[in-house]
Amino acid sequence: MLSYIIRRILTAIPLLIGITLISFFIVQIAPGDPTSLLMNPDIKPEDKVKFIEKYGLDDPIYIQYFKWVGNMVQGDFGNSLLKKGTPVSEMIMNRLPNTITLMIAATIIAIIFSILIGVYSATRPYSKSDYLFSTGSFLGLATPNFWLGLMLIMFTAVNLEWFPTGGVADLDAPFSIWDRIHHLILPAFVLASADMAAYTRHTRSSMIEVLNQDYIRTAKAKGLRSRKVIFKHGLRNGLTPVVTLFGLSLPSLVGGAAIVERVFAWPGLGSLFIESSFTRDYPVIMALIVLSSVFIVIGNIVADILYAVIDPRIEY
Repeated sequence: MLSYIIRRILTAIPLLIGITLISFFIVQIAPGDPTSLLMNPDIKPEDKVKFIEKYGLDDPIYIQYFKWVGNMVQGDFGNSLLKKGTPVSEMIMNRLPNTITLMIAATIIAIIFSILIGVYSATRPYSKSDYLFSTGSFLGLATPNFWLGLMLIMFTAVNLEWFPTGGVADLDAPFSIWDRIHHLILPAFVLASADMAAYTRHTRSSMIEVLNQDYIRTAKAKGLRSRKVIFKHGLRNGLTPVVTLFGLSLPSLVGGAAIVERVFAWPGLGSLFIESSFTRDYPVIMALIVLSSVFIVIGNIVADILYAVIDPRIEY
């Protein structure tokens, strides 16, 4: 197992290098110029030249890339072009805990509810409840995150006043775990909605197939309780496709977090990425692209490891 993990990490290195290379040049050739948003019409030409020289914007693109990669390897992502020279790493660390909290909460919600609903539907196939949950799953897959978020804000936050409309905590209020959870419920549910629908469909299909296997019928014939047969003998094998789907859904989870954070005014990396894209803050954009890529690679490695944990028949 350890050698497999090391090989996966080593093969991820050229992948990350390719991502940085392609992303850097795409950002550089994109329309627009950061100086056009930073400078006002009355700025002196010599001050504009000093700004360009300070950030190395007059260097050839490949020189800028190698300088950026060299600094990044040393843990230096540069300084923001807009935040008066604020280090990019500082901006990321200020928002990283919020994004990680949101993604973990959304993943937990998606996995728990999808497993419970999927197993329930698999044990009662083609029943009214199964059709109801199947319809809900299709609606969850078809509903855009931003629309669902706006509707929940309108009905549950504005009309019913059950939840706050956005943010991570009440302003000028003492720190409270319940206050943080109260603000987290809506954005986490919205972010989890699409994955929860997909996991539910795959869990149901996989469990229906597993429950028809011979070893399940043998366990039932031995007199084991139905709940024990389902959750101890059947569920581990039935979750293998869900683990695969989890690894494949990480890019959409990272991308969906940006939209959800924007809708709920959640101060995370996703909203920072959107703000930096509008203002063409190149150092921040590139740092977030690299960090998102690392998240996805690590998530896929974790998904591969979970195969062996869930299904003992799998060895590396």
